[in-house]
Amino acid sequence: MSEGFPETVVQARQRVSELLRQAGIDTPELDSRLLLQRVTGLAHAQLYLSGQQPLTASQRQQLDGLLARRLRREPMAYILGQRAFYDLELEVTPDVLVPRPETEALVEAAIAWGGQFARRAWAVDVGTGSGAIALALARHLSATMVAGLDISLDALRVAKRNAQRVDVTERVMLLNSDLLAALREPFALVCANLPYLPTAILTQRQPEVRDYEPRLALDGGTDGLVLIRRLCEMLPTRLAKRALVLLEIDQGQGETVSALLSAVRPGAQIRVLRDYAGYERVVRAEWL
Repeated sequence: MSEGFPETVVQARQRVSELLRQAGIDTPELDSRLLLQRVTGLAHAQLYLSGQQPLTASQRQQLDGLLARRLRREPMAYILGQRAFYDLELEVTPDVLVPRPETEALVEAAIAWGGQFARRAWAVDVGTGSGAIALALARHLSATMVAGLDISLDALRVAKRNAQRVDVTERVMLLNSDLLAALREPFALVCANLPYLPTAILTQRQPEVRDYEPRLALDGGTDGLVLIRRLCEMLPTRLAKRALVLLEIDQGQGETVSALLSAVRPGAQIRVLRDYAGYERVVRAEWL
């Protein structure tokens, strides 16, 4: 671009999209739009209406800095510092896993079941990270108190800020805990999106996951189920008589995790739920 002719919004978007495409990034058009919105402050529709608006020198410098980060395959959520999840807008930092749409299947199942309680009930989100699951439950289950647990203090700081953002601090308790170790009382609803990727598989994932997201939130050990297995061993003393457990899993883990939950307590009604792409995503175990 000639120094005498400032780059317009539409030209910048075309340039950024092409560079992202050449770098092998799957969503070049979306990413370029989000980056332009960040530096210009324009809404989605305004971005098109203001296509011939020239970028200022400051905006161009900021855009090129953000673009360089994305070309290094840093996740967009970390670059922008936020991520939409369910109906929440959450702060996201490299201290937490990027919330994913697939996890919304777990949230939907939890809300559908938890809505039956007219009196106060307790739910727990094990490995809360950014607080995505815990905060969605607190927002949509008005009679439910939610405990969000995480072994990472850095992650809990992010979850605390998100609880303030969503305005549910009065019904969310955030605790530093190795799985359920900090709790003694029984819970009616237990949700967990724990690390479930086998260590060897993790090394083969895309750079955004492998190189940037916290390994603590991804690495499930040799078979991917080390923490899920430990959690199931703790559940017998932490479940109310009537209870629901929802565990997020990877494709192909449904049968094994179902067996682990079946051994928790007799009488479990267990189903494997699939996400919108048709993959095994959540194991649902209910005791009536």
